[in-house]
Amino acid sequence: MHLMMLMLALHGQPGAVVLAGYVAQTDLLNPMIDTIDPDEYTVGPGDEFWFSVQGGLPAELTGLAGSSFAYLTVTPDGYVVVPTVGSYFVSGRTLTEATALVESGFAAHFPGLRASTGLAGVRICRVAVTGQVGMPGYVESYGSDRLTDLLVEAGGIDQAGSWTRIQIIHADGDTSEVDITGFLVEGLQYANPMLRVGDRVHVPAAEQFVTMEGAFQANQLCAVSINLPSDTWQWTGSISGMLEYIPGESVGRFVDRVGGTASWASREGCYIARMDQDSTPVILPAPLDDPSTDPQLLPGDRVVCPGTPPLVAVSGVVATPGVYPHVGGMNAFYYVSQAGGYTHVSSRGGTRVVLPDGTEVEPDELDDVPAGSTINVPRKILIWWQDPLLIATSVATVILAWRSLD
Repeated sequence: MHLMMLMLALHGQPGAVVLAGYVAQTDLLNPMIDTIDPDEYTVGPGDEFWFSVQGGLPAELTGLAGSSFAYLTVTPDGYVVVPTVGSYFVSGRTLTEATALVESGFAAHFPGLRASTGLAGVRICRVAVTGQVGMPGYVESYGSDRLTDLLVEAGGIDQAGSWTRIQIIHADGDTSEVDITGFLVEGLQYANPMLRVGDRVHVPAAEQFVTMEGAFQANQLCAVSINLPSDTWQWTGSISGMLEYIPGESVGRFVDRVGGTASWASREGCYIARMDQDSTPVILPAPLDDPSTDPQLLPGDRVVCPGTPPLVAVSGVVATPGVYPHVGGMNAFYYVSQAGGYTHVSSRGGTRVVLPDGTEVEPDELDDVPAGSTINVPRKILIWWQDPLLIATSVATVILAWRSLD
């Protein structure tokens, strides 16, 4: 069936007829990235069905005679219409239920003929996402989208939002509550459901919080801020933010929920900064790759993950010495150019690279300067007549001495 769906989703095929009960979408069929579960997908207005009969469509079907198959679009009021056969209300039904309804209706009208139908293209609609998200309002959604897709389109869950009590408010007034962390951490599909026709999403405020700082790799659902402190370049590019506290959550699970750590993280150095009952700061080690040491979090805890910064420092005689973002695969001369390049008194041959472990190497020995390295460009050793400033000073000294003799 899925092969048939793919074949019928291709346009411009001879023998195909499109019946647009909603909007003619022959050139707008939405390609499917993932195979959808027909028992989970809910049909709605704008969905497009393919419809075929073994041996070709009967001549009795008005407008379809001589065709091998047809496209049928679900109407705004939720029906699939098969000409001269009947109309079938499919909106709100699962794909399995909807296709069975159409096929059985055709079989009742044409005994002995077997029809097949399926989903050729999914609808595009607008869904309201409200509450603690980055950009509350309507977002454009495909019928096959899941809860995480809508939250990402709405800017992610903001720092005050709840991850565990997300509400899906259905058209009939019922409300489902979803804990999205089950999907993010464990991949549980039921924790990331498809939406039904008429659903809207609301993210309520969380009640307690945990803060984070350091070499984290935030996922698209995590609307935290980027922290760029000016006092030390080691933490440039780190992520700082606040997230909902979940009772019983360990540091490891918290980091997985956030999106993991950055490539430059020192995972073994992760720790919890906590205030005890006497408001005394307490540091609790929480190495991320040691399952025997994975402490549980408490409200108000701060999770810190240090790391080697993804930066390269350029010092010495260059136009603009400073710290520059690390780019994989680049040599020392790339970073010198980022610093404005050599000056007329720079010693290109004297340039050296100090690696993060303190080892000093020549730039020609490295095709890829590692993050955390320092590139030092010394001043060129000049003979006195090669230095314009020294020449000017010497000439001025001679002239002053000559005038003093007058």
